[in-house]
Amino acid sequence: MTTRLRFPFVSATLAAALLLGATLAATGCAPRAVRLPEQADPEAAWQVFRHSSCAPPAQPAALIKGSLYYSRVTPTRRTNRTLYSMWGDFNGPMRLDVSAGIGKLLAHIREDRNGLLVYYPEQKTAYAHTDPVLGATRLGMPFPFSLGQLARVCAGDFQGLAPERFETGGRENGGFAYAVNHRLASHNGNGPGTTVVTAISLDKVGRPVLMRGTVARSPVQGEAGEAIGAGLRTWRLEINTYEEDGAQPPMPGRLTLSMDDGEKGVLRITAREFKVAPWPARATDLELPEDTRLHRLDRGPRPQDTETPVAHEDK
Repeated sequence: MTTRLRFPFVSATLAAALLLGATLAATGCAPRAVRLPEQADPEAAWQVFRHSSCAPPAQPAALIKGSLYYSRVTPTRRTNRTLYSMWGDFNGPMRLDVSAGIGKLLAHIREDRNGLLVYYPEQKTAYAHTDPVLGATRLGMPFPFSLGQLARVCAGDFQGLAPERFETGGRENGGFAYAVNHRLASHNGNGPGTTVVTAISLDKVGRPVLMRGTVARSPVQGEAGEAIGAGLRTWRLEINTYEEDGAQPPMPGRLTLSMDDGEKGVLRITAREFKVAPWPARATDLELPEDTRLHRLDRGPRPQDTETPVAHEDK
């Protein structure tokens, strides 16, 4: 005799939900990409950009992880594959740790209102600069703006990189291109900074895909105290991919930062966590060991080997 099991408490709605869940599990379905509306003209696309991608994050702090692929072509070809963890407050200290893998830290970086501090544990050497942008570019990092600004870009906030209005705009490559003249504020908010945005490109739905501009070249103090090598460098920021889940603001998935001398960094975002409260001070501190050699990059002759240690180098 066959025994029939009955579950009178299972409603039709619940049964349908269970059936749907089983179907999704069996087929391995992921959430479908959300199709965003295409914009009709440059003005409409700009308004979508300003509304969707130019607002501060709702939370005050974040933890962002991923991989960084660095390359250059001069004076010698070099590649550097690393992992990174970036954490801190959007309006406060920001930390960035670079590693070659689990347990092998290459660099500890901290940015705050006083400037940039970079520590290389293997060399027991640290470098400091009052301007984070000038300090980073002198160390061979293709960052034309501060770590704080980079964190906001990773959180989908481009407000610091874009003016309210563009000078001219038109269609380009299936999207829209704009000429702008926007000087970024300094990292501590005390006056204008050294970075200028001159061009912005949006895709057909109004998301930023390219920004270009200039940044001041860090002058080096010669033996007689004179400034050497001052001037401007050009840079570009490409937003290569976005998460296609319809989130507002749109969240970048991969960024490419490049400088005019061929330095390039491809930043992939694999994890993004927003915090409801600022990080504790101890979490963003960077204490240097007693035997650390500290070099100031904003005065004195340029020290040698001021670059992130190589994790992998082309032969």
